[in-house]
Order: sequence, then structure tokens, then C-alpha cells
Amino acid sequence: MKKILFFLFLTISLSLFAQYDFTLTVIPLHSTYNVLYPANFDPDEPELQPNLFSLTINGTTTNNAVLYCKMIWEDEYAEITLTPEGQFPSVLSSYDIINSAPAGFSVVQSFEDFLDNIEDLIIDTGRMPDGNYIFEIGIYEEEHEGEDAYLLSNKVTAIVVIRSPISISLITPGNPIGLGVTNISEQYPNFIWFSNLEDYTIKIYELDGVFDTVEEIEMLEPHFVEMNIGGTSFSYPPSAPEFVLNQTYTWQVSAKVMSPIAASESEYKSTMYLFKLSDSASEELSLQILINFLNQLDIDGVDEIISLLEAGYTIDNIIWRGSEIPAEDLMEILEEISSGNIEPIKITVE
Repeated sequence: MKKILFFLFLTISLSLFAQYDFTLTVIPLHSTYNVLYPANFDPDEPELQPNLFSLTINGTTTNNAVLYCKMIWEDEYAEITLTPEGQFPSVLSSYDIINSAPAGFSVVQSFEDFLDNIEDLIIDTGRMPDGNYIFEIGIYEEEHEGEDAYLLSNKVTAIVVIRSPISISLITPGNPIGLGVTNISEQYPNFIWFSNLEDYTIKIYELDGVFDTVEEIEMLEPHFVEMNIGGTSFSYPPSAPEFVLNQTYTWQVSAKVMSPIAASESEYKSTMYLFKLSDSASEELSLQILINFLNQLDIDGVDEIISLLEAGYTIDNIIWRGSEIPAEDLMEILEEISSGNIEPIKITVE
């Protein structure tokens, strides 16, 4: 009985899908970038338009058929209608659609009005504002664009997410250059930082002298390098070169800013933090983790607390949602804040 039911369901599904004259496929469905510029959507700047997605069209019927695309960002949207002068091509790119001049089409409407509607937001940063840019695409009977009753294909959606880059802030272990060296007690420490980028590279340097600037240290041969780190933490592996007791080290994290145009990519780098392996470091490490955590919070009262800690005051315990937690758990809270799951309101000291 189960096999018969499954066969009937499959037959019905294929029959429903076959009612369309065209079949559309879009790749990729979803892309995330840190930077996208107005020229990427400007029909007057075709040479600056990246290929955000490609559209495959299967079907040859073109009688009174048009390709209709609607791009939506929050409450703003733009529409474009492409009328084929013959048969639809088998492949169109986002470049063809946004550029408003694909070969073999006449064009009604364009995306220029969309840029005018968000001009004030663009002027603030010179970039497209953050958010989801949703492209809804379908083939319709002419003069009935967007009306499902006149849909001649399946509808497809491509989403481009713009997420402004957050600079890389180191959390633990260590102290910024100029503020002394933090002692650590673990041979294989966990390096933690804060940002929203991807594919990080961590470099650790062994310092045998006095170095005043990051640029001087970057000229050294690294003690250790790890690339293509997906998250914002990295556990130093046992297979890596061991840290020598009382030897000073510094570490730095970098990442590429994601852009649809490779030539416009830039690299973000953190500052450097100093640390050394020591026999007694747990209290000092916890204090530094707490200070580094507080430096990431943009709420009232944080600066005063940091000043007290740096002046020698100590924290007996940290209370989070009614329970005491160790300083190391603050990193998980920071990740929740960066992802938008938690919004800090206030911080108090008793």
C-alpha cells in the first residue's frame, strides 16, 4: 500500500509541474557579501556590475510571454520586464537583467528608480545598505506581469544579503601592544576574537626583542599560521610548535572582506595581543577576558567598570541570568550578541 501511495504522489507532482510552458532555475539561491556598491545596480555602469546569480530557462514558447523580475529591499522595490524579440535564451545572468540591455530583448522599466529611493542611505556610507535584496523572477503572459493567474513558469527567488563588516577585535589571550604581556597557563590555549567576517587567518609570532609597531612584527617569520578558520575561535593544536615558558608571543587575525567583484576585495586585520606561558596565570587571564569582553559592549556604565578594573579592583563573581558563570563563558554570550540573539541593555556592579 505504501508503494502505491508514493507512486501516485509522484505522478501528481510531475503533472502539476508540467503545466508550465517554461522551467526556471536560479543559481546561487543565496549569497552573502560585506560590500556592494550602488554601481553594482546601476544600468549606466555596466562594467561595474558583478554576476550575482544566473538564470536558466527551459522552454521555447514565446507567444506574448515576458520575463518579469522584482527586486525587493525592505519597503523599497524595483521592477523590470524583458520582452524577447524571438525565443528566450537558455541562460541569463543578473548582469543581463540589471544592465537592462540583454541582447535579444526590449526592456520596460529599470532599476534606476530603486537607487533614487535609497539615495540618502547610500550617501551615508557610499555602499548599499545592509539587508536582504530579494529577486523574484517569473515568466508571465504579456501585460500581466506579476499576476499568478497568468504565470507561464515556476517562480524562482535569488537572495543577496549585505552585511557590513565588523572590524576584528581580539578577546583572549593577551594584552594589546603597549599594555604589557598577559600570562597564560595553558600550552594549547583557545584564541577568541570578535567579528562577522569569514575564512579567518591567524598568525602567531615569537618575539625575541622589543617591537614598537605591528608593521615591524609582520616582517618576522611567523611561529605558527592557520588559514581558512570558519568561526571566531581557534584551539591551538597539539601538533603545532610548543610555546616556551616565559617566552613572549603575539597573535593577529585577518580576513578578506566579501565582495562580488574580486578586484574590490580588501583585507581586515586585527591589532596584536601579547602573551607568554607562565606557571600562575588564571586570575590574570580571567581579568583580561572580562576587560576585553566589556570593550565590545556599547552600553552605559561600561567605561567606568573598565576603569575600576584597570585601577586594581577585582570581581568576586559574574552573574548572568541569575547564575554565576566563569569569565570564559562570556565569549559565548558575546557570540550571541554579535548574532543578534541577545541585545545588552545595562550592566551593574554591586
